[in-house]
Amino acid sequence: MRGQIDLPVYGDYVGQVIKELRVIAGCHTMCLRFSGGKDSVVLKWLFDQAGIPYQARFSRTSVDPPELLRFIRKYHSDVIEEPPRISMFHLIIKKGFPPTRVCRYCCSEYKERNTCPKEGHVLTLTGVRKAESVKRRNRSRVETCQAYKGVTFFHPILDWTDEQLWNVIDDNHIPYCELYDEGFSRIGCVGCPLTSSKNMLREFRRWPNFEKAYLWAFERMLEGRQFDKWKTKYDVMDWYMYGVQEQYKKLDEENDKLWKQNTFRAYDNELYYGDYFDNLTHEYESRDVNAAIQILHSSQKKKEVTRIAC
Repeated sequence: MRGQIDLPVYGDYVGQVIKELRVIAGCHTMCLRFSGGKDSVVLKWLFDQAGIPYQARFSRTSVDPPELLRFIRKYHSDVIEEPPRISMFHLIIKKGFPPTRVCRYCCSEYKERNTCPKEGHVLTLTGVRKAESVKRRNRSRVETCQAYKGVTFFHPILDWTDEQLWNVIDDNHIPYCELYDEGFSRIGCVGCPLTSSKNMLREFRRWPNFEKAYLWAFERMLEGRQFDKWKTKYDVMDWYMYGVQEQYKKLDEENDKLWKQNTFRAYDNELYYGDYFDNLTHEYESRDVNAAIQILHSSQKKKEVTRIAC
């Protein structure tokens, strides 16, 4: 049931997103990529407030925190849970090297497979926000990826701040994963190569069985292969947690300076799907709900294509 939103409580940002969702839902299939994190939880709540039909999908990765899985199954049983085709640990063995920020094959397998409906005008929605990272400050609310036949993304809360997000959660008593109360700022994959060494160490202390599983995978990965720097599974783990992270830290610091100088250029993927992307700049100047509708109805002719490689 569509309730009236009390705009003075929030300003315009909540009511505006709800209005946008209702406009789009008139003739499009809405697919929410759900992670169980605070952003996707709030976006799902906005869907419910809008009173529109949608489906939410959660892709399990085999390295999800158990607390996150319990939370999703308890509070969001309507979400379609997609099991992994292969575990992270067997994927590492298959690939022959650990995933990294630059070559994140794990994201391609677990987070970026397009499992939303293929028929009709399908809009894929995510809880991506600019406040989450420097690189995401360069994102648009509407994005099209050609790697999966022109999948169109809409990020309704892209410009929301952390304060705005938590205000909505607190004021409406929206349940969220308990890990946030333990001080975790992110609750994605345990041992994710996109996080810092400090966070990775904390995760492995919190869930030691995951660390053991990674070590098992690194040991199997080394069998029958020769590496200059890696002789044992512990060498791989040390590089995975500290060596490669130092290189990325320098790149992050450099990009942060470039961002402040308004000359920021991402050094790896800026979109979600695949190893290569066609990041289309459409003829529509505005990046709002109307742009999303026009893109879905258009022939998606390319005006400018930027090739981005993993």
